[in-house]
Amino acid sequence: MLASIVLAFSCGANKTKDKDSASLENAQPNDSTIIGEWIHMSHQGPVRINFKDNGTVETDIGDNKSIDVISNYTLKSDTIKFLDKDGKSCPDAGIYKVYNRGYTVAFDVIDDLCNGRIKLTTGFWVRPNYTEQISQLNSLIEKTDNKKYILQRARMYLALGNSKLAKQDFDSYIDRDSTDAKVYINRAGTRFPDGLKGVVYDCSKAIALDSTDKNAYFLRGLAYYGLGETQKGCADFKKSIDLGFKILKKVESM
Repeated sequence: MLASIVLAFSCGANKTKDKDSASLENAQPNDSTIIGEWIHMSHQGPVRINFKDNGTVETDIGDNKSIDVISNYTLKSDTIKFLDKDGKSCPDAGIYKVYNRGYTVAFDVIDDLCNGRIKLTTGFWVRPNYTEQISQLNSLIEKTDNKKYILQRARMYLALGNSKLAKQDFDSYIDRDSTDAKVYINRAGTRFPDGLKGVVYDCSKAIALDSTDKNAYFLRGLAYYGLGETQKGCADFKKSIDLGFKILKKVESM
């Protein structure tokens, strides 16, 4: 009898837990648009961008409620083109691939010769209500232990400049799935500036999985330079240029 009661209670508890998890999963963001505000921690500090549905985007460098750049943008499928028109502008257009994953959006440079815009734009961005979204992910991870939520949280931490927490989550994800080259590249980004040998390791793993990713060669090149292995660094930069990182060629010729 006691065993039956315990069993019934356990089953009931599991059903409640599953219901709670399903409710949380249904509430997770499903952005099919980039319209609205996004923020991240760039190499130059915090940045906020506001995509408007009229085809303009406002950039607030420093996230201090001032508009520093106004650009036109066109979005076709997963490719976005920026053309600055006011403020601290770049003369030519910049083209980026967009990865919209709901909790984060990321921009990966395809063709841009403006170093300032590349530094401000590339990487992960989060919505201003990121605290609420991270709390939701915490609950989902606690209830489901699903690696996809761990990866989402890792990328949010990376967008916010919290390399320590981001790396912990990337470590956890890679322990479960070591087949995604981009996750190794993401983790490499958390290791600068003190873990350069780790950057080389992660980027080498990424290249073994996908030898066409220019970012893996670029980051490994930076790490080799930092380690004093300039010849290897130059070789990686050249490969990154060959794969489409044109700004490096411009820097190389200066």
